[in-house]
Amino acid sequence: MASNKVNLGIGDVTGMFYTAPAGTALPTYPGETLAADWVECGAVSDAGLTWATGKDSDPLRDWSKTVRRLMSGDEGGTVTAPLLYTEEETLKTIFGSDNVTITAADATHGKITSVTVAPGVSAPSMAFLFIMKDGDDLLYLGTEEGIVRDVSDVSFSPTEAIVWECTIEAASWTFAKNDGQHI
Repeated sequence: MASNKVNLGIGDVTGMFYTAPAGTALPTYPGETLAADWVECGAVSDAGLTWATGKDSDPLRDWSKTVRRLMSGDEGGTVTAPLLYTEEETLKTIFGSDNVTITAADATHGKITSVTVAPGVSAPSMAFLFIMKDGDDLLYLGTEEGIVRDVSDVSFSPTEAIVWECTIEAASWTFAKNDGQHI
């Protein structure tokens, strides 16, 4: 099958969202076996990802308002990801391991996961990787070091999934596509 020139950002069925310690190298190409440091953290909702590339600039104009130079913006870019899992790894990614408490199951209750959210409480920087698949094409968007900057309001409703929509900021992001063709 020929590679598509127009791709859909469909999550890979084997797990779309991974994290690793900050500085962990991204895969060389989409589809490469991930290093052991990468941990699956959950699924992204059908709303998909939003990547704000941070590729902006401010014009420097002279007195006649002629643009003389473009100054690069200072933001590396963000990814907004609506995460579906309310699980230990997802919550540790969003809020930081130090802010998530796990109580083992016993005869009176199942495993309890609790999160402390307070001013100044945040997750440390880490590597992030989102893997997508469209037909034979594999794609990824990732960074070797980013931080969860924001978490949107969370709704608890009987008619909708709990979604943890977080915004991840990084100095740089890498997008890669493997067209699935083999020599």
